[in-house]
Amino acid sequence: MAKFSNRLHDRARQLAAGSNNTDWDTSIPATIRREIALAVDQVEQHKDSHNKQLRQLLQMECAVGTDLMELEQRIPWYTTDNLPGKDKLKQRLFDIEKDRRKLNQKYQEKLHALEDRILNLIHKHQQLDT
Repeated sequence: MAKFSNRLHDRARQLAAGSNNTDWDTSIPATIRREIALAVDQVEQHKDSHNKQLRQLLQMECAVGTDLMELEQRIPWYTTDNLPGKDKLKQRLFDIEKDRRKLNQKYQEKLHALEDRILNLIHKHQQLDT
């Protein structure tokens, strides 16, 4: 399915490139090409935003992991392993992973909706352009 998605994005970029002329063409195919260009731009913005959020989650995960390792190094070997600070840090790691899964799910849903929109616009453009 990823191959089709890549081909869809490539085709949309090709059509969107045709709408970059300086005149504001009011024909229906030109209007659809502009809508395709907008949808392609939205996909790119969504990907950038998603990647930024993933990097932030990774930074938080690294910080919590570092805190956890430092806490474990400070704990004397003869103490019990059940410390409230350690449990809180481990819970935070689980919460970060849960946030990452939710973020990926929302990203996929939004991406699929945008791809459906692009596909419909490409079909409309092809019908009008023939």
